[in-house]
Amino acid sequence: MKKIRVAIIGCGSISDIYMSNIQSGKFSILELAACSDLFPAAMEKQAAKYGCKAMTTEEICADPSIDMVINLTIPAAHYPVIKQCLEAGKHVFSEKMIAVELWQGKELVELANEKGLYLGVAPDTFLGASVQTAKYIVEQGLIGKPISCRASISRNYGIYGEFLPHLCKRGGGIGFDMGGYYLTALAAILGPVKAVSAFTAINDPDRINTRVALDREGNMLYGREYKLEDANVITATMQYESGVLGTLHMNSDCILDETYGLEIYGTDGILYMGNPNEFGNPVYIKKTMSDKVEFPLTHGYAENSRGVGAAEMAWAITNGRKNRASKEMAFHVFELMHSIMTSAETGKMVQLESSFETPAALPAGYMGDGGWTRTEESALA
Repeated sequence: MKKIRVAIIGCGSISDIYMSNIQSGKFSILELAACSDLFPAAMEKQAAKYGCKAMTTEEICADPSIDMVINLTIPAAHYPVIKQCLEAGKHVFSEKMIAVELWQGKELVELANEKGLYLGVAPDTFLGASVQTAKYIVEQGLIGKPISCRASISRNYGIYGEFLPHLCKRGGGIGFDMGGYYLTALAAILGPVKAVSAFTAINDPDRINTRVALDREGNMLYGREYKLEDANVITATMQYESGVLGTLHMNSDCILDETYGLEIYGTDGILYMGNPNEFGNPVYIKKTMSDKVEFPLTHGYAENSRGVGAAEMAWAITNGRKNRASKEMAFHVFELMHSIMTSAETGKMVQLESSFETPAALPAGYMGDGGWTRTEESALA
């Protein structure tokens, strides 16, 4: 089997789980060749830690032995980095979302199509045990016909944003950051959204950093003034192409404790899904006049499996098929969040222009031990 050689661009905190999952052999199709970062110290540290080569983005793009780039940069860098790598002939798997501005996302999808290259976008948590089990439940008709859904997340970004400044910038607020997990999980099960109507607010946009710490450039964060550029309270109503009606609630100016809810209501039952920012939370079903019952997980990747989207795309490249964490679904979710913002600004319902083919479920039965169950190849086929 020919491995797909990958380079990681962006050596921030999220890079550890990607690099360790690849280097541990969790994804046998991937081989970690190099890493890169704007900060040489961060790049050299990760290269030494994970036994790969430290390279600039330009060197990665010029290296014919590197097949795929995994882009872990901040949202503002997604567009230029993805574009540079695609133009160099590299397949790209990027952290969410695909870009910041809608036109950037469109251009990247068109460029990948023009070049005949794969472009995959996180979150890949929908390939984990929880969402795949939920998809199995719906497709087996265990809750009947889905007719409505609800997604809710509350989290204090005032704390997170002080040491992750990109969360305060345009394209980095709770909608574009956490929204990707919830909307992608629903998209993977229910398909595309037809129209959306929304309200948003920026509560207390002018802030002062209270964290006594240094940023990556060595500057003191404490006392620094900053401004929230994206909505931190979002409510929306969605109409799916299938006829399912959904509600979305997001609040990043509440208490630190993260609270979440992700549910699908059917004619014969209710499905309670786990936190879509994680891979293996319990999944529950409630039937008429009964208590919620935990449903056994039907799929593997219940542990932190970030990078599984890149691995699944590598198998897609190898086998000449479409990848599940596709650019089309990613762009649709991206357009949906932009449409939520547009609806709130204009006071009008917004019809979405994009659509996508709902990804097939992963084959059930892979538990990750490679014993009597499916192999990685058959699980990600």
